[in-house]
Order: sequence, then structure tokens, then C-alpha cells
Amino acid sequence: MIKEIDINKIKFLYIKPDDLILSLDRLTRFKYPEISYYRVLTDILCKYLTEPKLSKKQIKELDTDILKAIAEKIWNESVSHYVPDIKHDSALQKILIRELFNTYNLSDDIKNLVNINLNINAILKLISENRDMPVNLKRLAIIQNDFSNLKEKRNKFALRFPVEKVILCEGITEEILLPEFSKLAGFEFDREGIKLISAGGKNQVAKLYCELKDELKIPIFILLDADAVEISEVIKNILRSQDTIYLIKHGEFEDIFSLNLIKRTINNRYKNICECNISDFKKSEPMTRILSEFYRIHELGDFQKADFAKDLSQNLKYKTDLTEEITEIIDKIKNI
Repeated sequence: MIKEIDINKIKFLYIKPDDLILSLDRLTRFKYPEISYYRVLTDILCKYLTEPKLSKKQIKELDTDILKAIAEKIWNESVSHYVPDIKHDSALQKILIRELFNTYNLSDDIKNLVNINLNINAILKLISENRDMPVNLKRLAIIQNDFSNLKEKRNKFALRFPVEKVILCEGITEEILLPEFSKLAGFEFDREGIKLISAGGKNQVAKLYCELKDELKIPIFILLDADAVEISEVIKNILRSQDTIYLIKHGEFEDIFSLNLIKRTINNRYKNICECNISDFKKSEPMTRILSEFYRIHELGDFQKADFAKDLSQNLKYKTDLTEEITEIIDKIKNI
């Protein structure tokens, strides 16, 4: 471990404005801090520290306090170079650190790492007002001068943070549509502090839950298709008391969609090519198979789950588009 670095003698280049903005974005995403903070600070040192020149391996071996001190110096002096009129105010940083402590299970070393003194307010000044900001940066811009009633601000502006619950689902269809179904039901995820994570398939859900349950303090709601019984049993054996697992009663997520919604979506999308009726989808087969066959017969191209989910979301209009089981799932998420 490298211990002898005189912070006053290091040499560095100023971090480019776009890299400062990107670094702040990465530090404030919903990501386990041990990963995000080491990644951001390592990138800064690799790219902008010129003397001593350190490899990634050497940076990894640095004492945490030395790593922080170097990163603070490069970051804060870079910010002062571009925005000299915005003085360093640690209040916003303290708010973010407190949220990290409330959200994640952190070792003492990582608690020390995230307790870094960075000028955040000045970076927000670098962001053009016309720039399309991710929600985490938009949130910082809104709260930077007023830290009162953070949950009220989250609800008013749909800021997502502070995150209070996590939904872990199987795939892209749930990731696209569950927030839209919930919004139609009057329960908007970003206003309620809910983060949805897609595992990329049912076989990855148990693996990802094992990681999240150790990383997070906040509750996790796990949504699985009906055929994931074995996976659900594995998870139940390690399920934390604050977490909930829900198996769809019949089939996959697509099998609990409103048939009227499916009909409306297809007829609006392909009105110049074909027209469907509810009877086309009333079959005792999985809905994805029915839709794939419908697309094939009518020469609509290959049925793609993600594309269909996006089309479906654009055709959501009525409370009747929410089936009984979709409503039940949303209610369970509300009541965690």
C-alpha cells in the first residue's frame, strides 16, 4: 500500500467540464457506493493525475484517506478554475452521504470513502439549463439550495431520490410497463421513491437478490413469472423479513395484460395492415406465443417483447386497462 504521497506536491490537469458532470452523475446514481466511488475516483486519478503517475493497481492499493485527498484536490481545484464564483458548500454533500448511509449497508472503510469533501454545487452551475439531465442530477439542481421536505420535493417533481423501495423483476417488459401501469393506478414510482431493476431473466433474479439483500437496507419487492417456482423457493430460504416475493398466478407478465389493451395497441399500430379482435387472443396458450403467431400470420415482422411493451405503454388510457392481478401487484408494492 502506497502511503507516502505529498498532496501538496502532486501535479495534475484540470478535469474537463463534461467529465466533472459525468463523474457527479455516476456518484449519485442508484449504485452500490463501493463500486461507483472507486470507479469515479480511479478514473479521475488515471486520467488527470500527472505526477506521480499511478496505475489502476497502484490506485487500488492507496490508503483510503490518500485517495480521497488527491481526488478532492483535483476535483475542487478543477471546479474553482471553471466556476470561481461558487464557493465550496458541504451541506449538499452531507445530505447525499446521509442518504447513502440510510440506503446501503456500508463497511467502515466505504463510509470513510464516501465521506469525501467535493464541491458539488459548482458543477451544477456548469450544466446548461437546456441540457437533458438524468433524474439524479435534476434532483440535485432542485434541492441544492433548500434541503427541507426532501420527500415532498421528490413527490412534487418526480425525483425518485431518496429511494425507499426496490422492485426486482425478470425482464424488459416489466421494466417498461410496470411503472406505467402503476402511474395509471395513481402510484408513480419516481414520486414514491421506487427504483425498478430488471435482472435480465428469471435465472438471474436469485443471484441479483443475493447481492442486493446484503447491499441494501431498504425493502425489496421481487416479481416472478408463475414458472419460477424453484427460483422463488431458493429466494424464500434467504428472504429478509422486510422483503416480499410475488409469483404471477398464471403464466408470464404478458399473460395478465388486458385483452382490450392488446387489441387497441395492435389496431392503432397496424391500422393500415390488419385489424384484430379480442377473440384472436382468447386462447389457452401463453400470450407471447399467441402474439408471435398473430404477427407471423399477418406478416407484421417478428414479435419483439420490448417493442410491444413500448407500444402498449403508449396506448394505456383507462383504469380498465389494469387487470385485477396487475392492480394486486401494485397494491402489494404500495404496502411494503
